[in-house]
Amino acid sequence: MNILFPYLARWRSANWSRYHQLLAALCRQGHRVTVLEPPPWPGARETNYTDLDVPLPGGMEVEELTVPLWRLRLPAGKLVKKGLAALAARRHVARLIAERHIDVLLLYNVPQVALAGCARGRCRLVFDVADDLLAMLAAESGRWAGLTVPLARICLQRLARASDWVTTSAHTLVPELPGRVHYLPNGVDWQAVAEADGSALRARWRGPLVGFVGAFEYAVDLALILEAAARLPDVGFLLVGSGRRLPWLESQARARGLANVLLPGPVPYPRNLDYVQALDIGLLPRVPGPVADHAAPLKLLEYLALGKPVIATPMKETRAIAGEFVWEARDGAEAAACIERILAAPDAARAKAAAGRERLRERFDWDRIAADFAALVGSAM
Repeated sequence: MNILFPYLARWRSANWSRYHQLLAALCRQGHRVTVLEPPPWPGARETNYTDLDVPLPGGMEVEELTVPLWRLRLPAGKLVKKGLAALAARRHVARLIAERHIDVLLLYNVPQVALAGCARGRCRLVFDVADDLLAMLAAESGRWAGLTVPLARICLQRLARASDWVTTSAHTLVPELPGRVHYLPNGVDWQAVAEADGSALRARWRGPLVGFVGAFEYAVDLALILEAAARLPDVGFLLVGSGRRLPWLESQARARGLANVLLPGPVPYPRNLDYVQALDIGLLPRVPGPVADHAAPLKLLEYLALGKPVIATPMKETRAIAGEFVWEARDGAEAAACIERILAAPDAARAKAAAGRERLRERFDWDRIAADFAALVGSAM
C-alpha cells in the first residue's frame, strides 16, 4: 500500500508524534510512505519545527514543499503557516497521487480540507483526529477564536464527511466526530522500549528523579511541576524537551532558586526513552479542559511501558486508558504528596506500574495498530 501524508510541521523534529510511530510501523510491514513537509522555520521555538538528526525508516521518503510567504513574520504565525502549508501542498498532492500510485491520502488537521478533493476518485481518504482540534484552535487563536472556531468547525465536518474513514486515538472523541468513525489507539514501540537504557543518566543525576518528557506548550501545567519542585528540594525534576514556554520555565526556575529543576533540552526519539528509563516517576500534568480530556498521551503509554509510576492531572481519556494504574494530582501540593508516597513505598508503586505495563501489552502495540489501520483502509478499497 502506498500512503501519502502531508505534514504541517517538520518531520525530523523533536516532536515524535502518533504519525511518526504509525507510519514507521507501516513501513516495517512493507508499505511505502511519502511525507510532505514545509520548509524550516528559523527561530521557531515549538518542538514541531525543531530539526534534529533523525533517520528515516526504510520505505519512507520526505519531500520539502516550497511555501509562499513562509519566512514572513505574520500575526497568529503558527495558524497562518499551517494554512499556507496546506494550500501549498495541494498541487504536490495531486501530482504525487498520480506519480506514486497512492492508495491512501492520510490527513490530520482542519486546514487540510483544501486537500480532500485531490483524493476524489483517485485514492482513499482517511482523516485521523488525534486531539480535540477545535479546542486546540480556540486556545491558539486567543481573541480571534470567535471567528476561527466556527469556520474550523465547518471545515472539520466537511473533511470528515468527505473521508472514507475517520480515525481517532481518543474514546472520548468517537461520539463527537461525524462520518465513519473508528477508534485507532496510540501505542508503544516495544522494541524501542526494550532498548532504552538510562544507566548513564542515572550516574549523572543522583538521588530520586521524577520528570516529564515532551513539549513545553500551553496544554502542559508547568506551574504544577515547579510548585512540586519547590516543595521537594531533594528530588530532581528532569524536564526533557523544548517549546514556546521554555523561556518562561527557565526564568521561573531561576527566580525561585529551583536548582533541582534540570533542563537538558530536546532529545530525538528513541533516545528520549533513555531519559524516561532513568526516572523514578513520570509526570503527566495537563491544564484542565477539553484539550486535556480528549488527549491520549503517548507519554502515558511510554512511562507505563517502561515500568514507571505515573502522576497525572485528572483527564478523561487517561482514565479510560489506564486510570487504575495512575496516581492523580490536581496541583503542585498534591503532586508533591504523591511523589513522597511513591518514594516511601517503591515496591508497591512499581508493582502498580508493572500491572499497567501488562495491560498495555494486550492492545497498545504500534505494529498491531498499523496492521489494524491497513486492514481498515483495505476494507474500504
